[in-house]
Amino acid sequence: MKKTFFILVLVLTVGSLTLYNASIAAAKASKGDLVLISKKVKSAPADAGSSQWNKAKEAKIIAVGAGNVEGNIIPLKTKSVYTKDEIFFLFQWYDYNKSMDKNEWKFKGGKWNKTKANEDRLGVVWEINRVDKFANKGCTVLCHNESKNDKEWYYSTSSSREKADLWHWKAVRSNPVGYTEDGFVIDNPSKEPEAGRKRDAGSKTTKAKNNRTKDKSGPAYMQDPSKPATIPGSLLVAQAVEIKGSSTFKEGDEIPAYMLYPVWKDSFADIKTKGIWKDGQWTVMMSRKLKTGHDDDVQFNTRKKYPFGIAIFDNSGDHDSYNSEPLKLQFK
Repeated sequence: MKKTFFILVLVLTVGSLTLYNASIAAAKASKGDLVLISKKVKSAPADAGSSQWNKAKEAKIIAVGAGNVEGNIIPLKTKSVYTKDEIFFLFQWYDYNKSMDKNEWKFKGGKWNKTKANEDRLGVVWEINRVDKFANKGCTVLCHNESKNDKEWYYSTSSSREKADLWHWKAVRSNPVGYTEDGFVIDNPSKEPEAGRKRDAGSKTTKAKNNRTKDKSGPAYMQDPSKPATIPGSLLVAQAVEIKGSSTFKEGDEIPAYMLYPVWKDSFADIKTKGIWKDGQWTVMMSRKLKTGHDDDVQFNTRKKYPFGIAIFDNSGDHDSYNSEPLKLQFK
């Protein structure tokens, strides 16, 4: 039985890798699409397999690596549809390794150790107020790298009149509870790395919480043993209990580094998301109201065109990302 299972896993792995390599080869031979058409549909798609997506035109986008992945590429397939009140996006890209262990705690040698793993992510950036040169240069105008030390790079628009909408999907910290983090970028005269990047209203009480002791030597909370985990692999705040000593843990035990809130609030919760990793590929569906009424969001008018940019992070963060050319959204 074990031998049969091993052979099955090997076949599936080789098959996924073959598809991935073929996709990369095709992408290198193409410049990719720069326009995404959002098609009007009568009703909202329930998931990535809904029939509404058959009416949408697929855009094939090439994301080019930067930082430690410079020179590599990731081909991304995307579609968009909209109804009277909402807009929907479908993103698909090959990712051979599902990265879901960001800073995870592991019990080893009688103590807790934090892994150096990260998570898979997807970022989408729009203009709220016009951002100078964004339509022609894309997301690069928001990330400033005046220092040789990339830890000192900072996010900022060019003036106080400019404002960008930042959607940040995270495989560990947002996807399990069905959201994409909603934030924005503003002018950052201080040049502090994160001072120009803000989260929308509601984030202070609903974004993922660090699960660690005051001295950061281990996790502070664990899954309540009297309650089955609602989301396997994730720790919800309401199902967490404080850890009392380490005598109950055995070698190899793992505890998530973040505690999640299952329901988000206010503008931070605008972007509902369903992300699934299967057969070496992420499929992520995002939905949002065309007009949220919040001043920290782009407001979509179906008679207009919107420049945007996409970034993919493969078990990484900061500047080790795969970035698209400047893109444009049109409605039909």
